[in-house]
Amino acid sequence: MKMLTLVMTLLLCDQVAARDCVMRVAYPDRERLPYYIGNGAVVPEPAGPGVELLREAVRSVGCTAQLVRLPTARLRYALIDGSVDLAPVDLRDGEQRYSALPLTAGGMPDTQRGIRVAAVVYVRTDDRIAAATNPRVYFRQRKLATNQGSPLGEQLRDEGYTVDSGTGDSFNNLDKLIFRRVDGFAMSLANADALDRSVAERYGNRVVRLATPIRASTLWLSSNSTYHQAHREQMEQLWNWWGNNAARRLGELLRQPPPSR
Repeated sequence: MKMLTLVMTLLLCDQVAARDCVMRVAYPDRERLPYYIGNGAVVPEPAGPGVELLREAVRSVGCTAQLVRLPTARLRYALIDGSVDLAPVDLRDGEQRYSALPLTAGGMPDTQRGIRVAAVVYVRTDDRIAAATNPRVYFRQRKLATNQGSPLGEQLRDEGYTVDSGTGDSFNNLDKLIFRRVDGFAMSLANADALDRSVAERYGNRVVRLATPIRASTLWLSSNSTYHQAHREQMEQLWNWWGNNAARRLGELLRQPPPSR
């Protein structure tokens, strides 16, 4: 009986601690299938595999995630000014960081504690582009679409590509591809084939994904710098969990049957 009482007390203490430890976690307010479901400031249920991954990461250090949906362009500034504590941040290799990231002993961003991301490109099957085509070469003289407000569009423009302003919805941008308003649609994915099933269900064999991504980057679970300074040990534990589990767990969550909406 005493052992049962002890166990119950410990469980209650853990629950109280999780309620007391709340992390404000921001993510985009636009639907980004398959990762984020729904549009607008309200967090829907189900929220999507990407959101469940954020919740799991925060729970791994005994805290609860207070989810905040923000326009993509505001995420960076909210993380800088401390309006939120955490947010997923996609940075290409060598890009200057603006918030706290896990570092190696040498002070460099520790890519072992991030998720490697590939910017895949979908093209029209009728264009008969070889699947092994290098999109970095092919699209130098052609137009790409990306999701409006996504970091990828700005990143590709900085590299000299012509990028359509696009819309905030992946399927609307794929529709533009079908209607020949653009020559390809690029999207950053942690699992290169994550969108393939949804694309096939909607477009059949009219759209195909090129085998080679147009760029690679790392998806970090970044924190506000002040928050990191005040919670260094906690953030190191969270980043260790992210590095050891995030890519695997995201793959598992993506393979689960889509929930009814």
